[in-house]
Amino acid sequence: MLFDVDDPPDDPPAGCQHRLLWRLARTLWDAHGRDAGGFCVITVCRRDNHLSPCPAAQLAIEGMRTACGQSVETSPPWIAITRARIAAGEIDPVDAMAESLWHHHQRRVVK
Repeated sequence: MLFDVDDPPDDPPAGCQHRLLWRLARTLWDAHGRDAGGFCVITVCRRDNHLSPCPAAQLAIEGMRTACGQSVETSPPWIAITRARIAAGEIDPVDAMAESLWHHHQRRVVK
């Protein structure tokens, strides 16, 4: 594991293969943080008495794992969401270009 699932770093860890995907999943993780009692801070999750990590935070963990190259059940949807957000212009084009260049460089290094 490249990161602590109970306290993932803000920035993608070394070895993370999809930095933009990490940022999307990490944003979801932040939104579904825990309060002092261990419950999710989001009203809907709180109403349903979801202890943290709630289902959305668990999904975020799977997204971060996907970003780090692990295959989990939700990996295909996470990758599709990231690509769709880039295509729709919802992700900063500079970040998208940096990610593209980084992947291009990684493929050249592996060869």
